[in-house]
Amino acid sequence: MPWKLLTPQLISVSRNQIALLACIFIAALWIRTLHLQATTKIPGPWHLKFSSIFVKYRELFGQKRVWVHNLHLRYGPVVQVAYNKVSFASYTAANQIYGSGSKDFPKTELYSLFQHDGHINLFTALDSDTHSTIRRHLADRYSNSSVLRPQIIEMIDERAEAFGTFYLHAYALDCVTGMLFHPHRTDSLIDASDQQMVKLLSYAKTREVTLLHHYLPLLSPLWEALFPKLVDLGQGSNFLRKFVQDSLETGDHSDFTVARKLLESSPVSRPLAEAECLDHIGAGIETTGDTLCWLIWELSQPKHEGKVQKLHDELVEAGNERPLHDLPYLSAIVQEGLRLFAPGTMSLPRYASKQGTFIDGYFIPKNTIVACNSFSMHRLDERTFPDACQFVPERWLDSEDNTDRQRLFFAFGLGPRTCIGRQ
Repeated sequence: MPWKLLTPQLISVSRNQIALLACIFIAALWIRTLHLQATTKIPGPWHLKFSSIFVKYRELFGQKRVWVHNLHLRYGPVVQVAYNKVSFASYTAANQIYGSGSKDFPKTELYSLFQHDGHINLFTALDSDTHSTIRRHLADRYSNSSVLRPQIIEMIDERAEAFGTFYLHAYALDCVTGMLFHPHRTDSLIDASDQQMVKLLSYAKTREVTLLHHYLPLLSPLWEALFPKLVDLGQGSNFLRKFVQDSLETGDHSDFTVARKLLESSPVSRPLAEAECLDHIGAGIETTGDTLCWLIWELSQPKHEGKVQKLHDELVEAGNERPLHDLPYLSAIVQEGLRLFAPGTMSLPRYASKQGTFIDGYFIPKNTIVACNSFSMHRLDERTFPDACQFVPERWLDSEDNTDRQRLFFAFGLGPRTCIGRQ
């Protein structure tokens, strides 16, 4: 009989294993209970305080930001969305978490999803010192004087002529690669192979697989079997990596490019240069393309005919004499587009300080994940943003009452780690 195989030695081992598992479970439960007691006063549904499964489910199916925003509408600018996660939607919280004194709020491991071949880049650097070193090295590449060089303007003009014939994401890719490697760049509005790369990179449904890999890495082989689209994603990544490698290899980049800075001014290893360039491209395709798509869709609505005419009149009157940043209505259109359709849809998670801290009047235990997101930052405060869900560019023309709006503007993040490409 099978039970006869259970020798005293095996029974002893089994008991020891069960005892060990029981101890681990009790310890985990004790830690969870302590955390629950520390966060009991933070607003939020009671069931979210016990697990992170609910927020991960919403994240997996692309519903997280609207779900979190609805919680903010119900509970206010501070809401607990998981047992170890708290979402904030106020300037004071954003400034504390991301501002100049935010070294006590390091990035979480979520940012490792954006590494390339395991190499740290500007976006994925977890410690502030590494980030500061990389940022100082590359900051001048995205200054106004660099972005507005004649070579860049000429390249944008060329792309604009074919703007309506292909995807806005292709337009974004061509412009970003021009900033990185000029005179070399993709030609995805014309070249068929570059077009295929844009389609694979921009429209592959990668969110589900990426998050499953991150949250349940031991089951990675299962996700790859269930999501064959990973093959397409790999093809797009390979196309892009080959393009970056070839572009870096040429060695004749214009003096204002990121590639020139990486390879000559202060040389870094080739793998690190590739990873940094891949990060800049990844940050520029979906973000720029998506925001432009939504903004043009919004302007195409019949109710905005007057706004489009006003913008047209301003552009015609300005001609080629005035710089674009001196056109107030164009700036207001872009600013409102960034408010409603911010390029970054994810929250920006940080760990609370090791000692624990108070944010917006609530004590946040150490290592709790805290975050703000642009969707709620741009909509929750109806006093600062009346009719917050409506497209109203005129709100940015009131220079006397713009301080609060600018403080809550979170399209590019806030503080020393704000997006380097915001110009």
